[in-house]
Amino acid sequence: MKKAKKLLVIACLGGVGYLLVKALKIDAVREKLFEVMDEDLYLAIKDKLYLLGDLLMWPIDFVRALLP
Repeated sequence: MKKAKKLLVIACLGGVGYLLVKALKIDAVREKLFEVMDEDLYLAIKDKLYLLGDLLMWPIDFVRALLP
């Protein structure tokens, strides 16, 4: 039961991260964030979100690379 809860939490965090990355690709969202934040802070947050996405996807990419 605890493993299922952990898996559910990880899946939810991955989904939220995925949605944030998708939202950052929309031009209207980028413009609003540039108005609210300065460019350096925006780019730092964007880089961290991409890194989080890469960290969450590495097991899937690893298994895909092993498959023929």
